Parts: sequence; structure tokens; C-alpha cells
Amino acid sequence: MAMSSPLELIGTAWSFYKKQPVLNEIAFWLFFLPFATLDTLTGVAETVAAQGMDETISFPMTPIDWVIVLPLLFVVFYCIFWGQSCVLVVTKRMLISAAGRSRTSFKAVRKEAKKYIAALFLTELLRGAITLLWSLLLIVPGVIYSARTMFYDIMMVEDGKVQYGRPILNKSKALVTGKTWDVFWRLVIIAICVFGPAAMVDVGISSSLTAIDERLSTLALVLADLVDSFAGVFFIVCAVALYADLKESVR
Repeated sequence: MAMSSPLELIGTAWSFYKKQPVLNEIAFWLFFLPFATLDTLTGVAETVAAQGMDETISFPMTPIDWVIVLPLLFVVFYCIFWGQSCVLVVTKRMLISAAGRSRTSFKAVRKEAKKYIAALFLTELLRGAITLLWSLLLIVPGVIYSARTMFYDIMMVEDGKVQYGRPILNKSKALVTGKTWDVFWRLVIIAICVFGPAAMVDVGISSSLTAIDERLSTLALVLADLVDSFAGVFFIVCAVALYADLKESVR
């Protein structure tokens, strides 16, 4: 069975997204808010340092700065993987029933998704390390490995089991092998369609605000975070639609 086109997959993802308002809550609270907080604090620190109002702030950062920044980065990454888990918990319905027929509260989704956070983080670290090692040899094997293992997180949540490391990566690899090019080029087109317009909006916001006053650059970053957060959540929904289509095509 032939796979759907990228535009058809985007349409499927959009139909599902519209029926799941909880995805907007996930995008706001677990993606936008952490990034916006980080960018706001960074922008304020840079502004204060540039104006010479606080000599304790310096670049590169001092050990004291790192004591402040590292916990903040931990919170940001924790929220990102929690948000990813939440989106996958919601979109799992695309794989087991007619899309978008039922709704779940944000609280219930957060509770169910929490158990996957550590597994997703550690497995993603391993995946990134293996991809880097392949890329150091040749770029193409690294790209191929990354494409073949991209569905590990969806498979983990679909199974409802916390799985770590190579077994779940190999499970994704086994599914995609033989369809690598079909998956890769669809993924690239979807990414362009989702993040291309988001990038143009980001540039437009930044150009407009900084043209008014350079001090509005931090506000521009925060507004760009808002756009990118919703685009990122929608891209995950598109990836699940691609995974569901791939499974259907290999039956």
C-alpha cells in the first residue's frame, strides 16, 4: 500500500489537532512558558550587563551564574520532555481509534505522561550520541540512522510501557528499514511546511519590533517562542500521522 503525501498527512494531523484543545494547553504551559521564561531572564541579564548596571554579570558566565542557570535549564528540559510525552499520550488515539472523537483533561494527560519523561530523555541522549558517531564517519549514515529511529518515542507511548535505550530504537529502525527514503522525504517536506511559515512569522515579529526600539528584542524572542511552541506541537502530531500511515503501508 502506498503512503500518503506530505500534504495529506498534514491535513490528517490538522483535523486531529482541531479536535484536541488540550494540545494548545500543552503547547502553552510545557513548551512556550519555559522557553519564554528562559529567554526573558537571559534578555534582562544581557540588558543589565550592557548598561553596566551590575558588574557581577559577565560573559563568559561565572560559577555563580552557572549555579543559577543550570537548575533553570533542568526545568526547561524537563518541561520539554514532559510536553513531548503529553502530546504523544494525546495523539496515541490516532493509532487506536478514529481521530479526535474523545477528549482528555490537561491534568489527566500530564499524570499519564509523567512516567515516560526519564526514558525519553535518556533514550534521546543515546540516539543523539549514536547519530553523532555515525556522522563523524560519514554524514549520510548519521542521517539514515536518525530517520530510522525517529519513531521510538511514539512506539514507547503506543505500547504504554517505559522502555529505555537500544531495544526501542531498534524497534523503530526495524519498522522504517525498507521505507527510509519514503519516510525521510515526507518528514523533510512536513518540516518545511510547518516550520517555514513559523520562521517567517518570527522574522516578521523581530524585524517589526526591533525597528521600533532595539530594547524590544526580548519581547520579540518571547513572541517567537509562542509561535515556535505551537508549531513544534503540531509537528509532533504530523510525525504521529506519518507513523500511523507507515504502519498501514507495511501491513
